[in-house]
Amino acid sequence: MNDPAGRAPVDLRTRLTRRRLLGGISGLAAALTAPIWRHATAFGRDESSPALRFLGFFSSNGIVPARFWPTGSESESPLVLSECLTPLERHTQNLLLLKGLHMNSTIENNLGMGDGLKPGGPHMKGPGAMLTGGSLTEGEFTGAGGPAGYADRISVDQFLAERVGLTNRFPSLEFGVRMQGQEPLRYISYRGASLPNTPIDDPWRMYERIFSDAAIGLDEAAAAKALAEKRSVLDFLHGDLQSLETRVNSEDRAHLEAHLEHIRSLERRLETPVATCELPSMPEPFDPQALENFAEIAQLQVDLMLFAHRCDLTRISTFMFANANSWQTYPWLGIDEEHHEMSHASDDDVVQNDKLVRIHQWHAEVFATILDALAEATEADGSSMLENSLVLWGNELGAGNTHSYRDIPWVLAGQANGFLETGRYLQYDFPHNNLLLSICHAMGLDDVETFGIPGCCTGPLPNLGG
Repeated sequence: MNDPAGRAPVDLRTRLTRRRLLGGISGLAAALTAPIWRHATAFGRDESSPALRFLGFFSSNGIVPARFWPTGSESESPLVLSECLTPLERHTQNLLLLKGLHMNSTIENNLGMGDGLKPGGPHMKGPGAMLTGGSLTEGEFTGAGGPAGYADRISVDQFLAERVGLTNRFPSLEFGVRMQGQEPLRYISYRGASLPNTPIDDPWRMYERIFSDAAIGLDEAAAAKALAEKRSVLDFLHGDLQSLETRVNSEDRAHLEAHLEHIRSLERRLETPVATCELPSMPEPFDPQALENFAEIAQLQVDLMLFAHRCDLTRISTFMFANANSWQTYPWLGIDEEHHEMSHASDDDVVQNDKLVRIHQWHAEVFATILDALAEATEADGSSMLENSLVLWGNELGAGNTHSYRDIPWVLAGQANGFLETGRYLQYDFPHNNLLLSICHAMGLDDVETFGIPGCCTGPLPNLGG
């Protein structure tokens, strides 16, 4: 699969349903694994090698460059965190900070040859490109610099979900906090061109989605009965799908065989004795859209995301701290001005920049708690979940007050099972597509040769480690 983001997207859920061959088998096959989960201390797995995970995070409105980037011009140096990132100090040795990666794909198809007239305004283009390495389509969504449509290709999280996420209850999960912006500001995850995944920003809705059919606390007899019922359903589907193989063309036969192999892997997993994963508790519902509840809702969403990874319900997730162009206020920080308006402050406006730094630090504090939980979670082989994860934190802009697509702030955390050599500050001058390609390689997909718009990808990033 040499050009995953440039090809026409292959979404087995939509393509095969449209052909009326499988009628939603992907969702059914996934649902078959829901009622019984592996024990939490083993994180839902009994494999000898820990699974790789990808967690992608988004925060908006750019940064204050002078107070975000470390000093020095060396291409590689030990990481010394700047003022904006000081809450991450306890994880310095688990981080890579990357400078010099630019979202060229938002404005051009071939490096240095674009006309800069691609659809969309400053805040619209960034989220559409962040994980896709592409750009926005023509469309009717208005806004500063509009109109525009959705992103024009698959995002890296969904590409990973297709390749490494299908054996889990959820190939991917999309979380958000107060997603109140217009289209297409609310999306970083795309199943394909103009196919955004809407993040769920209500933790009680997400809780219901994750646990709606969970059989928690089954005794041994009930678990055995459920296992037998699952296997009989799988056997039925297996025979039904095999009978279809003689009635479809070679292309669809390949897709059917992929589904059969997926079902075989589910059968193998279901034959293993299982224990249950304790259901987390939730507070009484309160308004997830209220400005003043943003921090509490974010923490609930973080807790649910981490639970889903710990219990191996998913290995791929994305998380958006509000939409791009966010007008969120931060009253718990003593900041009542809107984030977007403050992000336009000039470089010499110390008062406003101090507030922006506090907002960056709050996001870093939440990010640090996520890394804490991943570092404390012990895998079956004794390693930590953080060692086997790739956690990405990005933004739709570089400098917020100039709407720059250059020097987008990228923080990587975790070692991706030895692929990343962390504790360093790396400076490049590359399109960010190269980062997306490197993420594919870190997740074990060495056959991928480019990602996003091919003319905007020059190869994997050098010197990441591994």
